[in-house]
Amino acid sequence: MEKSKIIVTGATGSIGLAAVKSLLSKDLPVIMACRNIRKADSQRDSLIKEFPHSEIDVLELDLNSLASIRAFVEEIKNQGFKVDKLLNNAGIICRDFTVNDDGFETTLAVNYLGPLYLSKLMIPLMDDGFNIVNTVSVTRGVSKLDEHFFDLDKKRYSQLGTYGKAKYALFLSSLTLSETIKNGSVNLTDPGVVNSNMISMHRWFDPLADVLFRPFCKSPEKGAMPAVNALLYKSTDNGQQSKDLLQKNVKLFSGNRSKVISQKHYDNPMRKWLWEETEMQLIVWN
Repeated sequence: MEKSKIIVTGATGSIGLAAVKSLLSKDLPVIMACRNIRKADSQRDSLIKEFPHSEIDVLELDLNSLASIRAFVEEIKNQGFKVDKLLNNAGIICRDFTVNDDGFETTLAVNYLGPLYLSKLMIPLMDDGFNIVNTVSVTRGVSKLDEHFFDLDKKRYSQLGTYGKAKYALFLSSLTLSETIKNGSVNLTDPGVVNSNMISMHRWFDPLADVLFRPFCKSPEKGAMPAVNALLYKSTDNGQQSKDLLQKNVKLFSGNRSKVISQKHYDNPMRKWLWEETEMQLIVWN
């Protein structure tokens, strides 16, 4: 019987690659969804040497482009791939304000709109009991959304502030997404602060990060661990997983632990506005 595949976006990055290796070590087939195909192909060759019996596919995906997302999903259809898990791992922190070809600011596109759009398009193609895992950030605790969320310009833009808002938006909309589906689940993963190129935001920041910040960062392997746990989540305590799925209890996986999301986030008045505005921005998911 053909095994269902696991899609990992941003699979060539530090956390993404660590997640891929962990999944391959468990003999699970993986689709590396990456913007840089040449880099992905090279890494695939190395992975096959490390895991000789592994099943690895590489497909192009740029979350900064709605057309690329649609093309990726179409390729999944054309290849006839069975997919039951999606890890939205790819992320970006942009130093400067930039707008993509779709008219969206890049940080919002890659960290929020892209993962949500990909998830919506993939859901009809995924096996029953599917699991979507969205990557959020420790910055959610200090990030707040308002009705100017999509109205970014150079004056309103800040690299960390915009990144934090985009990740919190993904956090909130993941709760709403979970409420719209019947045959699968949505969960969240927080890798924490990981030693990767994501913290190299400015040339002037690197020396400071190396001295004060990096020693306290997690390794990519530890950062990927909660994502893998979320993907493979199966309860052994009297059917609690089925209960969670039935009640749409989105879980947040961080470190070695998981917890159900607090009701206060479900009650956030911006959650409904964000979902409806996102649908308008994406023309009801095209």
